[in-house]
Amino acid sequence: MAKVYFGVWKDKVIDNRGKATEEWTESPIKIDDKFNGKPLKAFVNWDGFLVFDKEADILKTLADYMFEISSYGCCGRCFPGRTGTRIIAEELMKLREDKSNAAPLDLIKDLCVSINKSAKCTVAPTAVIPVIKFIEHFSDEIGLNVSKQYRYVRHLTAPCTAGCPANVKIPEFIEAIKDYRFDEALAIIRETMPLPGVCGRVCPHPCEKNCRRGLVDDPVNIMVLKRTPWDYEYYHHKKPQIPIYRDKTDKKVCIVGAGPAGLTAAYYLAQLGHTVKIYDMLPEPGGMVAVGIPDYRQPRELLRREVEIIQSLGVEIQYNTKLGRDIFLDDLKKEYDAVLIAIGAFKSREMGVEGEDAGYEGVMTSGIDFLQDFSLKKPIKIGNRVVVVGGGNTAIDCVRTAIRLGCTDVNLVYRRSRAEMPAEDYEVADAEEEGVKFHFLINPVKIIAKDGKVVGMECVRMQLGEPDESGRRKPEPVPGSNFIIECDTIIPAIGQYPDLSFLKESDGIKVTKWNTISVKEDLYMTDVPGIFSAGDCEWGPNTVVKAIGAGRWAAIMMDRYLMEGDVYLTDEEKLQLTLYKNKVFDKTEKVCETPTIHRVHQEKLDAQYRIKNFEEIEKPYTEKQAYLEATRCLRCMRMAMVTIGE
Repeated sequence: MAKVYFGVWKDKVIDNRGKATEEWTESPIKIDDKFNGKPLKAFVNWDGFLVFDKEADILKTLADYMFEISSYGCCGRCFPGRTGTRIIAEELMKLREDKSNAAPLDLIKDLCVSINKSAKCTVAPTAVIPVIKFIEHFSDEIGLNVSKQYRYVRHLTAPCTAGCPANVKIPEFIEAIKDYRFDEALAIIRETMPLPGVCGRVCPHPCEKNCRRGLVDDPVNIMVLKRTPWDYEYYHHKKPQIPIYRDKTDKKVCIVGAGPAGLTAAYYLAQLGHTVKIYDMLPEPGGMVAVGIPDYRQPRELLRREVEIIQSLGVEIQYNTKLGRDIFLDDLKKEYDAVLIAIGAFKSREMGVEGEDAGYEGVMTSGIDFLQDFSLKKPIKIGNRVVVVGGGNTAIDCVRTAIRLGCTDVNLVYRRSRAEMPAEDYEVADAEEEGVKFHFLINPVKIIAKDGKVVGMECVRMQLGEPDESGRRKPEPVPGSNFIIECDTIIPAIGQYPDLSFLKESDGIKVTKWNTISVKEDLYMTDVPGIFSAGDCEWGPNTVVKAIGAGRWAAIMMDRYLMEGDVYLTDEEKLQLTLYKNKVFDKTEKVCETPTIHRVHQEKLDAQYRIKNFEEIEKPYTEKQAYLEATRCLRCMRMAMVTIGE
């Protein structure tokens, strides 16, 4: 971790001048003293500035920062933003080169304060903060260390964008929607996410948890806005305009898994001219999205349309082909120039209760198998009184599917409280509205059977103790609180993990202690050159949007391996990932905005109607609804810049 020489960060002054290096303060942000392998000199963003090297030219760094804000960060729609920041940059350079030729410090500060209060966007007002703090606390550094020349790297982001694993340029596409430029909005989204129709429906939208509008009233409905331009293209029968960035290469790429990670990687690799073939064990594309998410959340025909667009780029998909059974890693390594393993996490965890393995009729293998069998139209034997064990989205999908299959008594058992449930709040609320009974702070201990058939499940009440490794309070049994829930069907849905049985020791691919494929951090390549991994098989079951983000990064690394023989992060990419890991959103910030338009909710089918079928519950925005919701965006652009040596 880097140590700070001096600086100001979130109004806290750090001054270690005159102290030995070992006495310097540890950086308030997570950043190494070697930034992407290069000496770290200084860091500037909306929270302040940090100097990590005695020889760093902080005045030039601030001047360069303001130049970049003016030319790259500001939209140009107001004078204070575009012109005011340029004047500050020029005055800082005059201070650095010749104090007598520059405006007095108090005038420069006054100009910064004026921009902070009057610029219409947020990038300019926040950009002047480090300059103000420098003038207030470290103006005695002016004129020092002006001989050294260093290179800087900048990255423009937003709290929502930095909170999105796929790095979607959210303020930009929302701005396009606000102007009814739906084609342009969709093109912006597809730069980093090729499945907006899917992610606009089933994404857990971490971006909305990082939306500054949420500090005023409710976050912008980013997820629904994301599907809006895709719905516009689909329902208007418009032909997708997908750019191709390179002529056809002679490189052949194999991807194992047609889930979100594999499809995403295929999309971007095809755009770069590579020949891509996907193998998947299922009879249709989409992975867990296709067979683990019911049609009432993600209509299958819309998912297939997304895949057709990817296939239109020349991507071939071979179905019903499983790694380790029909194809083998040794053969793939010989036939292809690079291989991406993106097989997902389809293997289910056991409940670990008495009677689970006794073979009783009515105990299903897992929630994933239940949803998969139903989606593939395999015969399912399910009773009227159902208990699902688990608290994630899979468990919620199981109970809501059971309701739609006509089960009259559907229960969900979860060992923690509702507040700790990983499932989305609105999914839980919808399930309750549909008639699902929730039993919180309850854990199964034994399956009760009669004549080989399930008749009930013995449970124990739980209480929350101290936090565990996940940060959630650990549930502990309440002695003597056992009771029985009568049922004829039990569906475990407590988690999944990837099936890595296809790996042999001779493959040389390391497996983590969590039974996932080990890859080089942020580079997605295993210890075997040319073999990459991304998605749930790399880190365990997670979200669709995280798999999409991983698939894009994997494609970037695979392309570099194919065309340059090496994998690496550019300095700008390193800065982008640094911001993602440090988080841009400050939930304690006071936002001085007055609420005007309330969050626009999409139309939703009535519960009594929707439980009778698998029709999509949530309907698209109208164009007017999309416009109104888009106007709620505060356009919270932010810029960070790092100064590095060579």
